[in-house]
Amino acid sequence: MERKRTETLWRFIRPFRKHLAGLLLLTAVLSALGMLPPLITRLIIDRVLTQGARHLLMPLGIAVLVVPTLAACIGFFQHNWIAYVGQKFVLQIRAAVYDHFLRLSLGYFHSNSSGKLVGRLMEDSAAVQSMVTATSVQILSDLITALASVLITFAINWRLALLLLGIVGVFVLNYRLNVIRLRRTHRLYRRSQDRLAGGISNRLGGALTVKSYGAEAREQEMFSRQSDEAALLFEEAILANNDFHMNTTLLQGLSHALIFFAGCGLVLQGTATYGDVVAFTAYAMQLLWPAVRFSMVAQQFQNVAVSVDRLFEILEEAPRIFSKPGVVPGPRVAGRVDFTHVSFSYVHDVLVLQDFDLHVAPGSLVALVGPTGCGKTTVLSLLLRFYDVQEGSIRIDGRDVRDYDVGSLRRQFGIVLQESLLFNVTVAENIRYARPDATQDEIENAARLAEIHDEVMMMPSGYDTLLGARGVEISTGQKQRISIARAILADPPILIMDEATSALDSDSERKIQIALARFLQGRTAFVVAHRLSTIRDADMIILLDRGRVVESGDHDALMARKHGRYRRLYEQHAGHGVLQEDEI
Repeated sequence: MERKRTETLWRFIRPFRKHLAGLLLLTAVLSALGMLPPLITRLIIDRVLTQGARHLLMPLGIAVLVVPTLAACIGFFQHNWIAYVGQKFVLQIRAAVYDHFLRLSLGYFHSNSSGKLVGRLMEDSAAVQSMVTATSVQILSDLITALASVLITFAINWRLALLLLGIVGVFVLNYRLNVIRLRRTHRLYRRSQDRLAGGISNRLGGALTVKSYGAEAREQEMFSRQSDEAALLFEEAILANNDFHMNTTLLQGLSHALIFFAGCGLVLQGTATYGDVVAFTAYAMQLLWPAVRFSMVAQQFQNVAVSVDRLFEILEEAPRIFSKPGVVPGPRVAGRVDFTHVSFSYVHDVLVLQDFDLHVAPGSLVALVGPTGCGKTTVLSLLLRFYDVQEGSIRIDGRDVRDYDVGSLRRQFGIVLQESLLFNVTVAENIRYARPDATQDEIENAARLAEIHDEVMMMPSGYDTLLGARGVEISTGQKQRISIARAILADPPILIMDEATSALDSDSERKIQIALARFLQGRTAFVVAHRLSTIRDADMIILLDRGRVVESGDHDALMARKHGRYRRLYEQHAGHGVLQEDEI
């Protein structure tokens, strides 16, 4: 698992290896420049001030000015380069995760909230950015500085250098004792943020339901409870980080004092010079300050580690629905559909469909009737291959849907759902979503068939009118007709409609039904409906109950059954009512 993650991470880093090599070179140069000031100070003390070598004062003074100036210029270039590489890297990560999202099965999105997934896509990828840019460069710089400091301190005074290594060991022990606590507290906090984001997304998406039931106070209480939980976990994470930082800072202060007074003792013994002590103390701080800085970024480092794990959880989620290797997009289908002994369950051992059989000739209109949970939507989801059957098979034109290219298969369908989804783009772009290459004339013809053209032309900018956020708000019926226009534009051989006209008034519904009747000529269509009056002309009506076919046939054949369940329901509602949950 770790090897696979390393390979995946390297795949993301590989395009930037030349940039990282350049940053490594700059970091090495900056680290070398950082090593010079203590040596210059040592020469000034021991040679100029102590031994009176005045001729060295001017060149050493120039060096004191040039070194930090050069370091500042190189540092400016380095920081801009880091920003560029970091932004490119995070965009690549987001593109890869988003592409993987699009390949995952529908069931994954049913079990994970959109707020949680958006948080991982945006926040976790941004956190990972620092791992290969700013933080990683700083850590690398500190490592180079620390290694050089160790070598130089041994060259200056090996006794003090051994003491310094012992102190470094205490810093390492401090980190080892705290790192498990840091990772655990930050992981728990990030999980609480997932729950909070998911809850917010669900409640904002269901704002109409919340307001309809006057549940604002209850939702606010729930939000406050989740926020308080997240705040407590955040406090634990901050406390763990602050404990680590405090211990490190205390060790740094005590170490500085210990090294300085030990050096003074060596000066009194005559085994070290004043310049040695000053330079050694400076290099000791260059070795110990990275430890202090590391404690300062420990929280960020642990956040990065958690973010990497969370992103890999997504990237390692295998798509359950995929095309077989080597399969190529097929031609337009005729529309023959066969369900043969199909059984399916979302949850193990809880069958939604049981030994389901249905055979549909090309160009037929099939109506699926039944209460919520009887399997109507599942039939259509399996046909679109959002899920795969556990038993049996589904064939289109005699070919198993699992043998089609997934994208090619789904492009054979046009879909109109009860709850229309429109994007925050123009009317034309919403309709064109079905066929990106459609002309304006084709868009308008589809809108005329859907009885929405005249109303679009009355909008502020016609087909260029922006819908949704910061755009024009339209009625539910208008949304539905734009959705129908989108399906018409797709020109699919198979059409799926789930209460497609339920949001329309009777006059609009009549017009749409007439338009759809023309459009459906020669196409296979599946209609999910509770309003029996809308399916009288269906070629086949399938009455479902608990995943099984209870009755099937056209309207006249089903009405001819004296004690049939469909006839009883139709007569009870006089052909106009809506089926209720307990009526089938």
